[in-house]
Amino acid sequence: MILITGASGNVGREVLKQVAQTGAKLRAAFQPSSKATVPAGVEVAAVDFNQPETLQCALKGVDRVFLVGPPTAQLPALERKAVDVIAESDVRQLVKLSAMGGRQSIFPGQHADGEDYILSKGLPYTFLRPNGFMQNMVNYNAPTINSQGAFYGTEGDGQVSQVDICDVAAVAAKVLTEDGHVGKVYTLTGPEALTNAQVAQIMSEVLGREIRYVNLSPEQLRPTLLSVGVPEWSADALLDLQRLYREGKAANVTHDVAHLLGRKPTSFAEFLPDYRAAFDVREQAAS
Repeated sequence: MILITGASGNVGREVLKQVAQTGAKLRAAFQPSSKATVPAGVEVAAVDFNQPETLQCALKGVDRVFLVGPPTAQLPALERKAVDVIAESDVRQLVKLSAMGGRQSIFPGQHADGEDYILSKGLPYTFLRPNGFMQNMVNYNAPTINSQGAFYGTEGDGQVSQVDICDVAAVAAKVLTEDGHVGKVYTLTGPEALTNAQVAQIMSEVLGREIRYVNLSPEQLRPTLLSVGVPEWSADALLDLQRLYREGKAANVTHDVAHLLGRKPTSFAEFLPDYRAAFDVREQAAS
């Protein structure tokens, strides 16, 4: 039995879908308040890391876990609570969704803390360290791209080897359903590192209209983030991550996706057509 935590999130949802396609016996963990929609044959469990008994119940009969923590200031504490419970269970492999970047920035630094805690518990681990997700362009920038033909950031000319979440999920499905991955660390990137200006050029070509990247200073972008409801901690963490990108520290391209999947990772130009509807201005205006 495999337990997928964070099954309603961007990554967890895709991992659940791809693992289900393998026919593996699955249980999906959702926050108690979430509306659970799962593939046929998948069990559902309500799990709150702040209530250890809910995770204890969900772990019954489970031998492999996919661990996803929320992107908040509480991530390290919540993951420690989950790991404490998992350490007392019969789980024989813990696959943690981590992040590329180590302690060079707030977000990946939280995941580095989580990795260290898992190691301190002596758990049989597999760490997946993806770089920035291509889907973030859809999830966070579609509104201004559709209304202004532009997206904004503080990354300057920094190159980022962003990765498709579907490739991350395919790797997760493989390491969760095959033996031989315990004790391994996989750093997951796309096939190339692009600047935001290059991303804008690709978007212009695929969408058939001009898309611009507008570079701002952190001092200019922060008030905008706060004004649209981004919590202060999240805004500062996002700006710190873009500082990492601006400094060229997220440009490394690895071959782990290709090695594990036997194919090249998805490029941004290959990724974008599948999400074209999110950037279709006519469709947005009609909805």
